[in-house]
Amino acid sequence: MTRSLYAFLTILILLNFSLTANAQSNDHIFPASAAAKPYIDFDSKGFLVNGKRTFIVSAGLEYARIPHQLWYDRLMRIKRAGFNCIEIYTMWNFHEPTEGKFDFTGDRDLGAFLKLVKDLGLYAIVRVGPYYCAEWDLGGYPIWLKFKKGVSVREDNKPFEQYVDRFFDHLLPIVFKSQINNGGAVILVQLENEHPKSWGDIVVDGYFKSLQTKALQLGLQVPYFFSGLHHGSDPAGDDQLDDVKRPNPWMSTEFWSVWYSQYGAKSGDDDLYDRRTWKIISRGGNGYNYYMAHGGSNFGYTNNDEDAASYDYGSAIGQTGDLRPLYYTFKRAAWFSRSFENVLENGTDATSAYPHVASDSAIKVTARTSLAGDIIFLDNPGKKEVNTGLNISGAESLTADKKITIKPGEIYPLVHNFKINGDVTLNWALTRVFAVVKQENTTTIIVDAEEKSPVLLQFGVKSGALSTSSDVKISNGTATINETMPSAAKPVTYTFKSGNQTIRILAMNRQQTNKTWITEIAGKNYIISGLAYVGDASIKDQQLHITTETPLKQNGQQVAVLYTANAAIPFNVGAVADQTVKNITLNNWEYKSGALSAATTVNTSGWLKSKDPQPMGADGDITADAWYRTTVTAPSEGKYTLQIKGNGRGQAFVDGNLAATWNLSKNEVSLNLKKGKHTLAIFTAHDGRDKLVSYIGPIDKIDNKGVSGSAVIKKGGPFITGLTDWYFAKATQKSDVKLGPIADASAYKKYKIGDDAFNRKEGYGWFKTTIPQQPAGTAKITLYFKSVDENATVFINGKEMAHHEGWDQPFEVAINDAEALKKPLTLSVFIENHSNEGGIDQPVKINAIGDATAVTGWELKGGPGDALSVKGWAKLTQVKETSGPVFYRTTFSVPQVKDRTLIWRFDPVGLGHGSVWVNGHNLGRYPEKLDMKSLYIPESWLNAGVNHLVVYDEDGKPISKTQVVTEPDANRSVVNVTAKLN
Repeated sequence: MTRSLYAFLTILILLNFSLTANAQSNDHIFPASAAAKPYIDFDSKGFLVNGKRTFIVSAGLEYARIPHQLWYDRLMRIKRAGFNCIEIYTMWNFHEPTEGKFDFTGDRDLGAFLKLVKDLGLYAIVRVGPYYCAEWDLGGYPIWLKFKKGVSVREDNKPFEQYVDRFFDHLLPIVFKSQINNGGAVILVQLENEHPKSWGDIVVDGYFKSLQTKALQLGLQVPYFFSGLHHGSDPAGDDQLDDVKRPNPWMSTEFWSVWYSQYGAKSGDDDLYDRRTWKIISRGGNGYNYYMAHGGSNFGYTNNDEDAASYDYGSAIGQTGDLRPLYYTFKRAAWFSRSFENVLENGTDATSAYPHVASDSAIKVTARTSLAGDIIFLDNPGKKEVNTGLNISGAESLTADKKITIKPGEIYPLVHNFKINGDVTLNWALTRVFAVVKQENTTTIIVDAEEKSPVLLQFGVKSGALSTSSDVKISNGTATINETMPSAAKPVTYTFKSGNQTIRILAMNRQQTNKTWITEIAGKNYIISGLAYVGDASIKDQQLHITTETPLKQNGQQVAVLYTANAAIPFNVGAVADQTVKNITLNNWEYKSGALSAATTVNTSGWLKSKDPQPMGADGDITADAWYRTTVTAPSEGKYTLQIKGNGRGQAFVDGNLAATWNLSKNEVSLNLKKGKHTLAIFTAHDGRDKLVSYIGPIDKIDNKGVSGSAVIKKGGPFITGLTDWYFAKATQKSDVKLGPIADASAYKKYKIGDDAFNRKEGYGWFKTTIPQQPAGTAKITLYFKSVDENATVFINGKEMAHHEGWDQPFEVAINDAEALKKPLTLSVFIENHSNEGGIDQPVKINAIGDATAVTGWELKGGPGDALSVKGWAKLTQVKETSGPVFYRTTFSVPQVKDRTLIWRFDPVGLGHGSVWVNGHNLGRYPEKLDMKSLYIPESWLNAGVNHLVVYDEDGKPISKTQVVTEPDANRSVVNVTAKLN
C-alpha cells in the first residue's frame, strides 16, 4: 500500500465517520458547566450563545502559520466574510519545542491571539491536542518526546499522560481564561483529535478519561468534545441531519474545503463547495468549520513530509491574504445562515409540508420549520439549469407566470413566515436572500437577483403601513414587491414603513453582493456596497473612515454606497494607477561552507556521544539537518560498504572530502577507502516528519530520521539487492497456509510489487519469487520486508520460516543455511488481506553482507549551524556547485509604492533542498510540493530599506538563478477613504 494510497484511504475512513454519524451518534458534545451555561449552551436543535440562537459559521486557521503582525489582517478578512467564529490548533511542539521550556510569546502568544479574536467580536473553538495531525511536523508531538523511555502515545500510558499533563498545565489556563463566561471568545474545546477509537463520543478508555479529568481540574467550563465532529469534504452527505437520538446540535468541525495539495483557486471550487455548504444548511446542520479558510505557511521546520513552506490549501483566503472566488461563496452562505439562525438553530424537518412547491420534478425539496418561520430549499442536483414555476397557496400574485432559475448544483432558499419585527413578517421571499441586517429602526434585506430575473417578496404588515417606494404595493395587510431586476450598475432600492419601522430591500446582482460588506461600529450596523474589500472601519467627527483594497489586476475607479439606517450615501474611491512591478535580481552573493563538521579536526566536545548512531533529534535539535561522526579502519585499499538504517538524504565525507550521496532508506552506501584509519562524517537531512495519523503506540521507533541502530562495514558490495520477478496465485481460505505453497506453476500469474492482488476485498494468496544463488562463502542472508498488506507467513523452499502481523511494519527474516545458499531458493509468502487493497506493497530486499565489522563510537550534532552568523563569509565570484551543504547571503530592497501591498516571494530556482531566512525569519523549507514553487515573504518581515537574505542549500547547488519575485494575483492596492454620515 503506497503512502498516497494510505492517505486516500485515511480520507475514506474519515468520510465514513462523517457519512455514518447519524447511525453511530458519534457526535457527542459534553454540556457546559452551570457557570458557563448562560453564555454558551445547546439543545438537540442548535447552539445558544449569550442566550441567543446562534448558527456557528467558523473559519479554520492556525495562528502558528501566521506571523503575529498579520493576525489582525487575517481575522478581519474572516470577519468581513460573515464568519462569527474561528477554529485553531494549539500545536504542542510549537509551544514546547525544547523539553520544559514553554513559549507563549510573540508568534506563540496564544493569549494575545484569543484576545484579538474577542476584540473583533468573533468566537473561538480551540483544539488543545495533545495530538493534532494538521500536516504538521510529527503531528504536533515535540521531537524530544521520541526519546523518553516507555512513552506510548494516544493511549492510557502513564509516562505519556504525565508529559501531556505538564503541557496542559501551561496551555489550558491560557485557553480557559478566554472562555466566554470569563469574558473571552472560547465557546467550544476539543480534547484530542481524530483518534481512531473515538471521535465525538463518550469517554471510551482511561486515556480519554485522563484528558477529561485534567481539563476539568484546570477549569474547563464551556462545552467540549473528543477528536472531532463529522469531518469530511462533503460532511452532510446525502442524508437529513436530524437525529432524535442526538442530544446536541449537528456540527462539522472539519469541513475540508479544497485540500493541502493545492495552491490557489481552481475552476469549479466555488460551485462545488457552495453546494456542499448549502447541503449542511438545508438538511438540518447547526454549524460548520471550514478547514482551512486560511492555510498560511509552515515556517521554520514545522512542515510534515507531505508539505514544504506553503500550506495554502487552495483556501478562500490565500497564503498571502488574497481573496479567492471561494471567499465570496463562503460569505453568501455565512450571512444567510446568520440572518436566519432562529430557524436553522431551532428547527425541525418540514419537507413533507412542501412536496410540490416546485413545479419541475427535477428539483428536490427540503425544508426547515420553527417558531421563527420556515425555509424551503430547492435543490437542483443535476448538471443543467432548471427554470421552475412555484406552487404556493396564498402567494399566487407573486408566482403567476413567474419562474425562477436554479443553476446546476445550486440549492436555492425560499423564506416563509419569517418575523422581521413586531409589525412586519416576511410572508414570502422567492428571490434569494443574501442577508438581513438590523439598522436601528430600519431592517435592510439584501436580495440577490440577476438581470431580468424576478424580484418577488411579500410581507405581512399592520394596517397603516406606508409605501415609500412606488414599486412596493400595499393592500389588505400585505406589502408586495413583484418586479423584474433591471440592468443596473448599482443596487435597486425598495422601501416601506410600518409603524415606526422601515423595511428596506436592496436588490443586487451577484457581482454586487460580492462587493457588499456589513460592518458593525459602536453597536450600529452599516452596509457598504461597491468595494472589492473593506478592512478597518471607524467613525470620527460624523465621518465613516474605512480601509479598502482592490487586487491590482482588477483596479480601477470604484463607486461605492454607504447605507446607514436612514440614508444611502454615495462616495468615490479614486483609481490607483497601475504600475508594473518587476522581479528583483539578486547579486553580490557571499558564501561559506556548511560542511565544516566534516573536517578531520573538529571540536566535538558538545556533541552527543553513543556506541551506535542515534536518530536525529536525540541531542534536542529540532531542525531538519544533522551531522554524524565516527572513525572506520580499512585493512586494505578498496571498495567498502557501510550498512546503517536511515531515513532521509545522506552525504558521506571521508577525511573531509565528499565521498558519496545516497537515499538513507537504502540502508547502505559504498565508499572507496585507502588502507588505514579514516574520519567518517555523514550529513543527513529530511523533508519533514510523518504526521502519524491514526497511530497509537510507542513513539520511539516511529519515523526516525537520519541514521540509527547498529552500523557495520565490509569490503565489497553493495550487498543489498531487490527481488524481482514475482508471481501470484490466489488461495481460497486462511487455512490454506497449512498446506504450504501451491506447487502448480500454471496457477501463478505475473505480479508487480505494489499492485492490489485482491481487488479491494478480503482474500488470501501466495506470492512467489526466486532468491538467486549467493556467492561462494556466503553463510547468511537477511530478507527485509518493508511492508506487506496485511499479514504474512514466509516460506523458503516450502518450509515455514516466519509469521508477521500488520501492514506498514518492517520485519526481517534470516536465512543461516550456508549449504542451501549455494543454490537458488524459492521464496513464498502467504498474504492475508482483510480489507481494501492487499499484496506486497513495498519492495523486498536481500541483505547478503553476512558477518561484518561493527562501526561504533558515534557522535551527533543537529542543525545546519548558525545561519545568521556574521563570520566566515567570502565573496562568491563564480557560479559553482560545492561539495556538501553551503550558505549564501545577500541583500535586496523592495520598491515602496504608495497605497500598495505588494506580495514578494523567494524563488529557489536551481537550488536543491534547504531553508531560507529573510531578516532573521525562517520562511520554511524548499523545494515546494505545490504548483507555487516560490516561498512567501510576509510583508511584516520586510524592511522599507535593506533586507538581509540567507539561503542554506543542503545539496550545495549554485545560487545564481534565484530571484525575489512578486505574486501578481495577490498584489493589491490599499486606500483609506471617508464618507460623510450626514
